[in-house]
This record gives sequence, C-alpha cells and structure tokens, in this order.
Amino acid sequence: MMRIDRELLAANWPKQEPIESIEFQAGDVLLVCGGFEDRVMAVLGMAVTSQSSGLTVLNFEYAPSVESNHFLQVSKICEKAGWNHIRIEYDRCNPSGIFDNVAKYFSPDVRRLYIDISGMSRLLIVQLIAGLIEKNNNIPAVSILYTEAASYPPTEAEAREKLASRALDPSAIFSFISIGVYDLAIVPELSSSNLNRTPTRLIAFPSFNPAQLFSVNSIIQPAKTTLIHGVPPDLALSWRTDVINQLNLISDDADDQSLTISTLDYSECLSALLRLYDEWSEFNSLVLSPTGSKMQTVAVGIFRGFVRDIQIIYPTPLHFADPTDHTHGAKQVYELNLDIFINFRNNFLVGAEITQ
Repeated sequence: MMRIDRELLAANWPKQEPIESIEFQAGDVLLVCGGFEDRVMAVLGMAVTSQSSGLTVLNFEYAPSVESNHFLQVSKICEKAGWNHIRIEYDRCNPSGIFDNVAKYFSPDVRRLYIDISGMSRLLIVQLIAGLIEKNNNIPAVSILYTEAASYPPTEAEAREKLASRALDPSAIFSFISIGVYDLAIVPELSSSNLNRTPTRLIAFPSFNPAQLFSVNSIIQPAKTTLIHGVPPDLALSWRTDVINQLNLISDDADDQSLTISTLDYSECLSALLRLYDEWSEFNSLVLSPTGSKMQTVAVGIFRGFVRDIQIIYPTPLHFADPTDHTHGAKQVYELNLDIFINFRNNFLVGAEITQ
C-alpha cells in the first residue's frame, strides 16, 4: 500500500535560494504581515524597486493589535504604488479558519502566490501552507519568501545573566522575544482524529519562551517527548542552542529524544519530521507544537499538508517583549518554491485512486 509520507521522504525537494530582487508581475498575489520587526518591509521594498504593476497585496493585521506594527505603513506603500490592497484580520486568540478566509481572494487569474513569512505568526504559517497543499485551490505557482534579520536578540551575555538569575530564583521570568502563554490554540483544520490514541508523544521546538513548552507539556502530559533544538547557520550564535536547552529542561527521562537541526534549512526539519512519523505514528498519538524558527515552521506546514493524523497545538504567547528586544535590520531574502510539493500531493492522490 502506498504511503504518502514515505513517498515524500524519497522525493527530490527544492532548495530555498538566496535572492537579491523579485520581478513581480501582473496577476501576482503577495501575502504579508506588517509586524513590528524591521525585516517585514524587505520584500515590499523589492516590490517597490521593481516598479511592479498589477500586484495584489493581502495584508494580515493582527488582533489584538500592537501599536508598533507596520500595518499602516504597508497600506501607504500599497496605495502609493497603485496596488490592490486587501486587509485581513488575523485574531491570534481565535485563529480558526483563516485559510478559507484568505482562499476566497485566490481568483483564477492569479499567476503566482508569494507568501512572505518574515512577520507571520508560526501558527498562521502552518495554516496557510497546509491549506495550500491539502486543498485544490487552482493556484498555479506558490513561493515562500523569508528575510533573515541582521541581528537576533538576546546577546549571549544577556542570556547567560538571565540563566544565572533564574538558577537563584526559579520563579524569575525569562522575558526575551515573547512572554507567557495566553492559551493553547487547537484549530479544527489542523486537528487529528487520532488524538485519543495512547500513548501520546509530543514533538516540540524549545524556544526563548520556556512557558510555551511547559504549558504544552503540562496540559498534554505526554508519555514521551521529542525535542527539536535549532542550530543557527551563524556559528557566532551557536550558544543559543545550549541556552535554550537549559531553559526548557522538562524531563530527566533517558528515553526521551533530543534532535538538533538547522534553523534555516527547512529540508532538515522536514526530513526529521517524516522520519519521526515513520518511527512513532503507528502506535502513538503524535502532537506537534511548532514554536521553532520560521523556516522550521515552513517544514511543519509542508509536513502537516501531507500527514493529517498529527495534532497541531500552538501555545499562543501572552504578550511580546518590547520591539527593541526583537530582531533588528534585514539581511538575506530567500525564496522557496512550493510547486513541487503541491504537484506531488495531487499526483499521489491520482495514483492512489488508480491503484484502488
């Protein structure tokens, strides 16, 4: 019997390619989210430079809103360029069904869909990518765009100082990036009918907000856990893996798994997820919490687009640290073509019908 996860693991995947410019054309649709990081404006800047005409921009605006977000700036750029600009609210506290809300704007005339994930919520990234792969939306071509930041907080000195203070006072809050957890978001479109199968194995990505992992772990109470630790491509940031690991110690169980993979290369993460699924899915209920890097989250979205008996649970941050404590500047922009994955799923389903 054909298994789509094994077929996908054996397939040739596209690489994310560094790009210096994009020539948007009439009929292109760009999905952006004007958060408060500097890098969210990089792709729009490329569009302005290329003097693109006939571009449609779908601008996700977070609710609850943050004053420092770039939503108004995005609107002004679109208006000045003469682009078709559509504002879409994304309620982080009630995120269900966002893909269907967006898909209604995908007309038959769309040439290529670009998704700029640089300022997007991780749950939104998974919802969009999984929806595009799962459903036949008649979109001929899809690209993911991602902009690296020039600098990533905290500094090593700041992080180690926090760790030291936390060792003296376990109740001390580590407040970089995001703080606390508002709730666990479980949306119907990313739910699994196998959630009641026992035992449960949690697959999670530790972060600088340890409350996210602790919250998921305490509510799910998994029998076993697989932690996927990110390794930054910049060797000068390699200390982050160790610090995040120390912040997120939740178990002394020697049978629990711990993996380290790239924060930038989505293919490493996708390969790891497919192998974990092959190893554990037959007799375990798998719960996946996508709190890793943006490109790791792209891998989660692709993975969930093919494998539906995985429960996605996202610990929505309670609030975010001051924008000055987030990333600064914009560096390299990458493009990842998703056409191969969408075509692969469509062709697999046709092949499965023929063999029945």
